[in-house]
Amino acid sequence: MAAIRSFICIDVPQEVKATIERVQAKLRRLPVEVSWTRPAGVHLTLKFLGEVEEARLGRVRETLDAIARGCAPFELVTDRGGVFPNADRPRVLWIGVRDERGVLRALVAEVEEALAQHGFAREARPFTAHLTVGRVRSERSARELVRLFLAEEFPSHRFLVTHLILMRSDLRPDGALYTPLHIAPLREGS
Repeated sequence: MAAIRSFICIDVPQEVKATIERVQAKLRRLPVEVSWTRPAGVHLTLKFLGEVEEARLGRVRETLDAIARGCAPFELVTDRGGVFPNADRPRVLWIGVRDERGVLRALVAEVEEALAQHGFAREARPFTAHLTVGRVRSERSARELVRLFLAEEFPSHRFLVTHLILMRSDLRPDGALYTPLHIAPLREGS
């Protein structure tokens, strides 16, 4: 049986993707090796599952539906840019996402706990809500890239989260291709 590379995420609105595209266009002029995220595929990852046997994905869908039924729609806000692991050794350029009411953090903890009950490994690192803009392939000449990226004035986009997505990720030479496998709507009302 084939394994499917997958993760759980939240989609972001078009205006956020347009902001990322604008920033990428500005930074592409620099002579730095960066693998830029396709703006159309930008998402907020809640849990990376890795290679999952198709038979196990049914359980993931059920778990996601149950979690979504227990959570009302909530707002998130895009924030400033950041770098993993740090500005001296940049690997990932990202835009932060603020969770003003703490709903996202609680949701991620619930997803972690529920999927751990079904044999999925817990994430060792603490959760940092972010949207990946690009992955730095070579630190050579990256200092100017990081300086410009961190100095960028990112507009604050407030958006409503109405569903969770179980996403398939197919790695291709020209970047990952994402295909929704299941959409779990959040509880209506409240």
